[in-house]
Parts: sequence; C-alpha cells; structure tokens
Amino acid sequence: MNGLINEAALDKRCRKTRKAIKTSLIKLMCKKEISAITITEIAEEADINRKTFYAHYKDLYDILDEIENDLIEKLFHILDNADIMRSMYNPYPLFHELTAEINKDFEFYSLLVQSKNYNSLLNKIQEVFKEKLLELITESTKTDQELLPFIIDFISSGIVSAYKEWLSSDRNISLEQLSKSLSMLISNGLNSVLEKQK
Repeated sequence: MNGLINEAALDKRCRKTRKAIKTSLIKLMCKKEISAITITEIAEEADINRKTFYAHYKDLYDILDEIENDLIEKLFHILDNADIMRSMYNPYPLFHELTAEINKDFEFYSLLVQSKNYNSLLNKIQEVFKEKLLELITESTKTDQELLPFIIDFISSGIVSAYKEWLSSDRNISLEQLSKSLSMLISNGLNSVLEKQK
C-alpha cells in the first residue's frame, strides 16, 4: 500500500514540476523570442535546477510540443463529447465546455496569448480544431460540402480570435457573457445558412 501512496505522490510531484516548467517558459516567452530563452532561465523561473529540467524535457521545443499536444487533446475531448448536430443549432454547451477548460488554468491561458511565439502555436491549434470540426460536421449534415469548409473556417477563426481578444483585454465582460454572445451569433448565422440549404 505504501508503494502505491509513494507512486501517487511522485506522480503528483512530477506533474507539478512539468507544469512549473511549462508556465515558466510561457512567462519568458511574454518577454522575449524563444530563440533567446535559455534552459538556465527556465530552471530559475521554475525554481528547479538544470538536472531536474532535463529529467523532464530535452529542450525548449519539447516543452512547446507538449503544450501543443495537451491543448489539442483537450479540444478533441470537448469536440468528441459534444453532440455536433445539436451544437450547430445551439453551440452554447460547447462554449460552456471551452470556458470551463480556460477557467481551470486561467493564468496559463492568459500568459499564452501574450507570448511572442503564440501566433505560430495558435495557428497550428486552429488548423487542427478546424479539421476536427469539419470532420465531425461533415458526418452530421447534408450542407453543401463545397461550402462547408468556408463556414467552418469562418466559425473556428472567429472563436479563436474572440477568446484571444478577451484574454488580452481588461476583461470587463465575463467569459460566460462572451460565450453566450458567441453562441447566439453562430447559432443564428449557421441556422440561416442551413435553412437556405434545405
């Protein structure tokens, strides 16, 4: 039993260290280009030594890959568990899940949109999000298949841009208000397009 407890504590400590390293890199990316960031700086920011860093990651790009993969995995989880047909007519539950995910690690997402290398990461995630959404909606609707990629591109770009703008703003409106407004915009616009397709 003690072995299981020790293993769980070790796993928790490992996750905490990796989290500290990722957050430290993003904080440094808010101040300078990634090419100018050193492992020593990340270790100092995360309050660890270089040996501990290398026990978890081989270099900076290894951390970025993990951040990217984590974000994509979270997006896929939300999309895979959504009722896409229902979400097309009422996307609010989908936005509610996205909002909940951002609120779980608010500081991290806020720092991420301020980082100097954020756009390249954002573009990759947006492309994956768009492709996954297109795949799911193509299976669920009879909408003109030539028109659908443009609709999805418009929606996914708008969603990402709106969340990015909100995270970079003074946040005078709540994330919940933003989610409800985006939901109404997408629902009304998409419904009108789908009605014309019938």
